[in-house]
Amino acid sequence: MCFGGGGGGGTITMPDTGAYDRMLDRQIAAMESERDGVAQLKQAELQTAQQAQQQALTQLNDYRTEKAEEFASVEAEARRLMNIVGAPPPEKSAKAPVVGDTRRSSARQKGKRGLRIGRSAASSSGAGTGLNIT
Repeated sequence: MCFGGGGGGGTITMPDTGAYDRMLDRQIAAMESERDGVAQLKQAELQTAQQAQQQALTQLNDYRTEKAEEFASVEAEARRLMNIVGAPPPEKSAKAPVVGDTRRSSARQKGKRGLRIGRSAASSSGAGTGLNIT
């Protein structure tokens, strides 16, 4: 059973989507351009920071070199003055300790009293000697 409708079969025509495709392509290109622009901006900031860091390191190296040269000249001047003036006199505490037979003298007592360790006598008028009552 067929219910009429004469005529030929319907023709399906495909709509022209080229305009939509071009609009989509333009939008994608704009997004990629914006993304690439941000990346390029960040890359430029990074390069600027690296250049500033390199400049600071160069200045620090120059400063260290200058200080080392200054120290070397001061050290050379001190060495020259030391050669002119000579070594400083030894301090009292720099004496070598007396050991062995050099400690003994003919004035030592013999026997048990000779075994005593010799000490220098304390002065009677220095601070910390005697009875100090205030």
